[in-house]
Amino acid sequence: MPKVTNGRVIYVKHPTGYYEPGVHTKYVEEQLDTDTVPLNGGILVKILAISSDPYMRHRMRDENIPLFAPPLKIGEPLDNFSVGKVIRSEDPAYAPGDYVSGYFTFENYVVHPGNITHVFKFCTKIPKLPGLPMSAFVGILGMPGKTAYQGWLFAKEKAKTSKTLYISVAAGAVGTFLIEYVKTIHPHLKIIASAGTPAKIDLLKSIGADVAFNYKETDIAKVLAEHGPIDIYWDNASGSTLDAALCNMSTFGLIVSCGAISSYNEDQGAVKHFEKVFERSLSIHGFIVGIGDEAKRALVEFEKEIPPLVLAGKIKLREHRFYGLKSAEQALRSVHTGENFGKAVVIVDEEGGAA
Repeated sequence: MPKVTNGRVIYVKHPTGYYEPGVHTKYVEEQLDTDTVPLNGGILVKILAISSDPYMRHRMRDENIPLFAPPLKIGEPLDNFSVGKVIRSEDPAYAPGDYVSGYFTFENYVVHPGNITHVFKFCTKIPKLPGLPMSAFVGILGMPGKTAYQGWLFAKEKAKTSKTLYISVAAGAVGTFLIEYVKTIHPHLKIIASAGTPAKIDLLKSIGADVAFNYKETDIAKVLAEHGPIDIYWDNASGSTLDAALCNMSTFGLIVSCGAISSYNEDQGAVKHFEKVFERSLSIHGFIVGIGDEAKRALVEFEKEIPPLVLAGKIKLREHRFYGLKSAEQALRSVHTGENFGKAVVIVDEEGGAA
């Protein structure tokens, strides 16, 4: 194979507010000979699609600040959940032509294991499923789908005797998966869902939300008081949204803490009504996808249960596609401002988006 142009998205500066393309990252190119690049016993992967996720904002920080997600390194490429195709291999576990899901750098071509050393690093072979693009493995069959599935296991038993479920930031990849999955296995639950634009509210209604409202234009507490009390709250927001939920939870209610997007770019994560936890005997279960033995067992069950539901159309693929590695910066910006509609994914190579 002749020399190719290898694009790279490099992290160059820590943001103090919202992430900005061209300021905190930059796109560069280099020439790469795919026949001679050293593999050191590993594999050379052609990247097909890359996920863009809100949690990446947590990684854009000084390495001395401790958080759950490993920090990005100034001068190094970004890395995140991706899918690709093996084009060279010195590892007997992989052969050219294999499709893989892994935590890879934002480049057209990546050597694995390479230089990534943090705990999120992984690489596993994945199948080509009929009627689905490979990009599905960074969405409904990837981290967002697995997040929703793993988190719902904490609520599954309580859901049997519950009446109401409230999901914040519900139009994202995790929220939409959760709505369709819950409607499939717990159709008796009334689902209340919130998002930030009229189009997203229409989406939530179309996929099964019984009550959908725009949190930017509506008093959250009033909506929850009208349609509650809330037996289960799936929290993607924290801050004032969590406060409104706390004041409208039923006794012995459950909060599944999945994210805190209100605090990602601005300091809006304060909770004022934490006393409701003991007043109403609430349970709160936080988690990070894939972390812990319980999570690992859940992901084994995910592989058995979810692909058939996706192939049957009960859980649908919804993607906001950004084409080409050059668009990765805009994809990252979109998930931090709410501009994306559906799972934000960078289609690096056309094969990644082809069903």
